[in-house]
Amino acid sequence: MKRFLIFTIAICLLPVVYTSAQDVAIFYDANVEVLGVPNAPGFADMLVAELDSKKITAEIVDSDGLADYMNANPEGIYLVTQGLTPGTIFKNQGKKDLVYSWLREGGIGGFVGDYAFYYYWDKGVRITAAGAGQQSVFGVTVTNGTVTQVKPTDLGKEHIPSLKKWSSNRPAGLAVLNANKFEFESYADDGTNADPIAYRSEDMKGWFINFHTSCCGTAVPPNDQMAKEYAELISSRFPPKGQAVEPSGKVSTVWGRLKVDY
Repeated sequence: MKRFLIFTIAICLLPVVYTSAQDVAIFYDANVEVLGVPNAPGFADMLVAELDSKKITAEIVDSDGLADYMNANPEGIYLVTQGLTPGTIFKNQGKKDLVYSWLREGGIGGFVGDYAFYYYWDKGVRITAAGAGQQSVFGVTVTNGTVTQVKPTDLGKEHIPSLKKWSSNRPAGLAVLNANKFEFESYADDGTNADPIAYRSEDMKGWFINFHTSCCGTAVPPNDQMAKEYAELISSRFPPKGQAVEPSGKVSTVWGRLKVDY
């Protein structure tokens, strides 16, 4: 009887076996155009290394790998490193988009590059959503094209100790966030516009991180500096909620489908 009971328990446990995966998904896809990020593959590798130094596991994922990670980890963390969001998670379709529901369920998304959700990449082509892209995800356009010299706030000094003054031309407008009852944390601003900043709409459990967004020749901090700052922010303010896992039945899946050497 005792042997039968042990055998039965073992059989019942088999379908729910999990294996550990990364805490953070770093999106870089060589098949996707790069906008506003110098040497994006190198930057992605630096992020992995900096997060690892904070005891946070991260891997580089491609377009399909990002969607897989988000589906398996509803409260996970991703960062787009090349200024374009892949069509696997966003096509300017509102509630139909994976990123829409994922942010509302508690996921944390981050973006480095030109203008979050202004463009997306689908079937080998860059598609312009313009301001409607953020309206589709957040209900309002948050980012603007104001060129602004921002300096670290008290929150920035606390969570990103290495953050310095810099000039952004794709900041988030604080007036828009306040008018639409967003919760937000500004890490660097000029009193009117902020970047970096984390924000969420009233119906979002998760956060979106607008992180050093600029384009068109405006100098962003060096890649190693941005990677260091991002790792500081994640480890201090958004530490992963336990080790991320792969879903049952996908124990052989490797999230890091695209590894980039630098």
